[in-house]
Amino acid sequence: MKKKLVKGLMYLLSAVALGCIVFLLFSTYQAKKDPHKIPSIFGYKPLTVLSNSMKPEISAGDIVLVKEAKAGDFKKGDILTFQAAGQKVVTHRVAQVTPEGYITKGDNNNVADREKAEPANVLGKVAFILPNAGYIAKFISSKLGFSLFVLLPFLLYILIEVYQRVSKYYSEKDKTAKAL
Repeated sequence: MKKKLVKGLMYLLSAVALGCIVFLLFSTYQAKKDPHKIPSIFGYKPLTVLSNSMKPEISAGDIVLVKEAKAGDFKKGDILTFQAAGQKVVTHRVAQVTPEGYITKGDNNNVADREKAEPANVLGKVAFILPNAGYIAKFISSKLGFSLFVLLPFLLYILIEVYQRVSKYYSEKDKTAKAL
């Protein structure tokens, strides 16, 4: 029973690690291919929040998954992400819809944003919020984090495989010795 549990846990850990590696490689490929475009996976763009302007709903260090949407699909109260002047990406709530664009405001801010979110600059609508996941992403993107995230599960998998094969070898050797 214990061996089955360890083996199942290893398969799960391997699948998660493999999925994350594929995600990282795909994101890296997209970022290298077009450095000015935010990587997108199945229409979702993962972005790390850097400020507390949307607190309490979204805090610094959270990751928001932004679903690509048409600019006309937003209404007052929606949280949208847009590219502001100077390549700065902003995630704020729509305070007012105007023919020229959207007036946005951070939930934690006293005043609306100076710059309107023009429909051409809208990246999409916030679909999911992953609390504090940005800190994990930042660690994984470091050399140490990537090494631990990729190498540690791989090393653990190899050690378990070696342990299982050695155990199997000695148990077969014991059976053979008892049979003689």
